[in-house]
Amino acid sequence: IKLSAFSDRPLNERITFAAMYLQQQADQINKEILIAPNELIKLANFDHVNNITALNNRVQLLCAGAYANAPEHIPLRLGQTDMNAILVTPKQQNLQARITSLITSALQLGPTTDALFKKLSDSLNNGESITEQNFLLAKVLNQVDTIAGEKLLSVFAQAIQKDAKTYITHIYGVTFPSDNIFWQNVALAFVFASVCRDNLPDTQSALKIQKAIKHRYPRSYYLFKHFLTKLKIQYVQSPYYYLPFFMMMIHCTSKIESVQYNAILLAHGEHTASSIQQVVNSLCGNYFFEAFNMPIDVTLDQINGYVQKYLTDQSPSAKGNIVLFDMGSLRQMFREIKKVSNQELIVVNNLTTAMALDIGLRVQRNDDFQSIAEASEQYGASTETQYYEGLSNKKNIIVSCMSGVGLSEEVKKLIDATLSPALEVIAVDYKELHTLLTNHDRKFFSNTQLILTTTDVAGDIGGDIGIDIVNVYNVFDKASSQKMQTVLRNCGESPQSINEFIDRLVRFLSIEGIRGRLQILNPDIVIQESQRIVSHYEDFYNVKFGSRLKLNLYMHLSLMIERMMTSKRSTTSIDRATLTPPEQEFFSLSSGIFQPVEQKFNIKVQDYEIALLYQLLKDFIFG
Repeated sequence: IKLSAFSDRPLNERITFAAMYLQQQADQINKEILIAPNELIKLANFDHVNNITALNNRVQLLCAGAYANAPEHIPLRLGQTDMNAILVTPKQQNLQARITSLITSALQLGPTTDALFKKLSDSLNNGESITEQNFLLAKVLNQVDTIAGEKLLSVFAQAIQKDAKTYITHIYGVTFPSDNIFWQNVALAFVFASVCRDNLPDTQSALKIQKAIKHRYPRSYYLFKHFLTKLKIQYVQSPYYYLPFFMMMIHCTSKIESVQYNAILLAHGEHTASSIQQVVNSLCGNYFFEAFNMPIDVTLDQINGYVQKYLTDQSPSAKGNIVLFDMGSLRQMFREIKKVSNQELIVVNNLTTAMALDIGLRVQRNDDFQSIAEASEQYGASTETQYYEGLSNKKNIIVSCMSGVGLSEEVKKLIDATLSPALEVIAVDYKELHTLLTNHDRKFFSNTQLILTTTDVAGDIGGDIGIDIVNVYNVFDKASSQKMQTVLRNCGESPQSINEFIDRLVRFLSIEGIRGRLQILNPDIVIQESQRIVSHYEDFYNVKFGSRLKLNLYMHLSLMIERMMTSKRSTTSIDRATLTPPEQEFFSLSSGIFQPVEQKFNIKVQDYEIALLYQLLKDFIFG
């Protein structure tokens, strides 16, 4: 084993040896020894080829000389003693505590750090640059540069430089100067922090400086804290280890703090997210993304915990948060993260490296939130983006038809052709509307002005969201038509546009409207078949449907037949054994009623279509 020379060891260690030998002399001659701080420093800096043995001999000679010159003095005096002199007492029980006191007194650590913290606090609170805080720390380090030998400091500096490259530059893209003087100064700051931690309590001034750094340089502080955890987890727990921040981060803080968004990558797998993070941050040359590699069985609550902990460590003044993830519910993810922070939020799914790089470059250019959000919607058909709370961030009308999104899209086209472009029209199928109304509150529909459907929505669904839900077939009723006109006027639509919309809607919902919707089949034949099907239901259940319901059924059935001829998509069959007796009866009856149509048009009416029809008719046939 090769031991370091005494002169190459840290000053606090050298002082410990000198104090130990002074304590031995006090015990041996049973006298107190009073030594001047500068004399203790001289002993700690004693350089001899015999190292520690020579130091012990030197202490014995000093004590013997003091005793020989003034044996009557109690205590023995070494050097020019004054009120700052250090007293060594015989039979000292708690030697380590005493040595700590000796080191603190010799280096004047208490007054030195108190003055440093006061100046740093004033500098941070006054908004001065990190250059000024670096100067204040460098001035103190220059005064106590004897705390580490040059050889030891050089080795320590190389180790810190290597760790910084591994844990910061490689992952976060942040680079540091390569010159040796810079890293020796950083190493010296860490040594000073160690001396303070070992010999001083965690004062309120030290804790305040740590908080002030986090407040003033939140992103840089986050990186530096991450670096401390990699060096030694105990470092994070001591406020003194945040002093080297000013020495190490001086050249990169400005660039790091220029990033205005908190960006997060979430991906399943051991390295997926961190691999993309490393590529993007390195190419952009700055810390833009933090990454969380998630286990396959991770829950949404756990993901939310990752995000919440990260955002807590970031600046509350950021322009917004950007979250890219690889799978899961977009709306659910948005809703959960929004609970953590009320800042603007963009959530994008189906994470790719190209997507992350594009967002990283836009953040680097300081693009505004809206432009980043709109760009994220163009990443591909398999990618979804949400950056507003609720269904839409614009005033909107929801259109939902029992016959499917196709019919809803036709109504949407009609609205777009007559009403102003400022009013967004969102077409959804009836099942999705049912789910939205069941699972969301008024806040989700904050921008929704009106919901148009082709069937009445049950009163217990969506009853508390405070939005008018209108069956489009009610447009034939004067009272319902006026209600719709009032809603549209409140949206800022002109009377002329509203009248034109209603006129076109009436034509669309008539038999002539059905003819206009059919693209392939002969309207006369298809409508005739639809009328025959409706008539069979009336006969079997001994009911008489109203004209409005009949018109709705004719359109639904006609479009269903054509859709099934042109679409190859199939749906999962329904297990009829799980149905109620009325449902089983309806399915059995429908199979017979649709048989002629299936043979004529060479189609197979699927269970899904019969289930939709049941939902449309159940209130009329079962009362």
